[in-house]
Amino acid sequence: MHKEMKRKERTILAFILLVVLVVAIGGVSYAAFQYSKTGEKVNTITTGQIVMRYTETDNVININNALPISDEVGMAQLRTGEYFDFNISSTIVGNTNINYEISAKDVTDSNARKIDGKYIKLYLTKLNGDSEEPLMTPTTYNEETIANSYTGRPAGEMSLYEGSMSASEDNDYRLRMWVSDEYNPQGDGGGLTFSVQINVYGLDGLSKEDRMMRTAGSEDFHSSTYRSSVTSIVTKGNTNIPEGVIESWDISEKQNGSVIAYVEDDGTGSGTYKVTIGANGRIVANYNMSSYFLNFSNLTSIDLSYLDTSLVTDMSMMFCGSTNLTTLDLSSFDTANVTTMHYMFCNNIIFGTPMNLTKITFGEEFNTSKVISMTGMFGGCTKLTELDLSFFNTTNVTNMAQMFAHCNSLSTLNLSNFNTLKVTDISSMFQNCYALTELDLTSFDTSNVTNYSNMFSNANSSSLSSIFVTEGQWTIPNTVITNAIALSLIHI
Repeated sequence: MHKEMKRKERTILAFILLVVLVVAIGGVSYAAFQYSKTGEKVNTITTGQIVMRYTETDNVININNALPISDEVGMAQLRTGEYFDFNISSTIVGNTNINYEISAKDVTDSNARKIDGKYIKLYLTKLNGDSEEPLMTPTTYNEETIANSYTGRPAGEMSLYEGSMSASEDNDYRLRMWVSDEYNPQGDGGGLTFSVQINVYGLDGLSKEDRMMRTAGSEDFHSSTYRSSVTSIVTKGNTNIPEGVIESWDISEKQNGSVIAYVEDDGTGSGTYKVTIGANGRIVANYNMSSYFLNFSNLTSIDLSYLDTSLVTDMSMMFCGSTNLTTLDLSSFDTANVTTMHYMFCNNIIFGTPMNLTKITFGEEFNTSKVISMTGMFGGCTKLTELDLSFFNTTNVTNMAQMFAHCNSLSTLNLSNFNTLKVTDISSMFQNCYALTELDLTSFDTSNVTNYSNMFSNANSSSLSSIFVTEGQWTIPNTVITNAIALSLIHI
């Protein structure tokens, strides 16, 4: 059965859209389509008498003790060591189009005395036999602030050239780098340096829908064989499947090989596993990510930095029951289209298994403006001590029942910008929040709330000493609070 599965995987990989960009430097080739590291040679340029020196590290060009030269001289450098040659080749099977980009990244040693990048000129050409085709004008080093979603090039690198190809190609390129004649070296003390790493990125030109992962399926790592034994999940920007994996799957929605997953032994000797999910570029999450990491009870680490969530509408129960996660970094999550977040981080409250999350990191694109349900969102996160949700946009939320229920270590909770005008159910919202000492609900408008039962049940009268609300916006009877925690409201 295992051999038959492996044979099918090899067959699929042979016929799907196979795209590989390769950078070859000094005879050394690396699959660079998905890596920022694209070679093993260092090219050191010293102005005056320019020398190229190679060492076995990264594909880096260094300028040391540089003297300024004009663009005319820099563009014409032809002596050995005055230029840097490399090759990009692609193998394309099937009818597809590759968007690719050549970039340069500042990798100057942080301990070195560095020339300001605004004085560094770069010039890229394409070699055609004995002639050269200019691909850019001499341009000072300037990093892009926005990533290129068409090629996969991240922010923080300088774009040298962007192109596309629809058939297999093999091209040679030449890069020259020099110090601009606008730089005055007088009084700089000498010994200044600047280094760039040459990178190549490429994506297959498929739409996000064509590169989308499928929903949670029992026939892959979600099966009972793996779910309770997975300790680590990582994402990556390529579809390479290394030798020696236990099992692998095509987990793309369209079964076109654009998203893969595989399982390896995690090396602990405990019969547990590591899951890797990959795509060329970023992995496009399904519209429905409900329960995707549900009940991965032994999961202790998860890296979702390559996951593109911009199309997701449902994140309900996404991490629910992954009880051994202690930290969760969602700084890369774009949630602008999400409408459902109920029980997103919760434990199985009914069964009483607590979550061990101590920290959740949100990013600037964690947008909740379209969310309708936040029921039980953080319920049962018994180890969380603080949450600042002041950035949450809750304008469209209708249900906040059990949202923080059983968060019994939560001592700091910032809900200062919560808009609750459309909320109808806040039952058990703060149930068993033992550690809260005060609660600012002055932004709450509860005029449409119809269910507020057990809102503060067991919130511990000795700890929660102050609840602040706004006169005229708070329509819930005082008895709801006084019966639960023997405390009167403070009206602002």
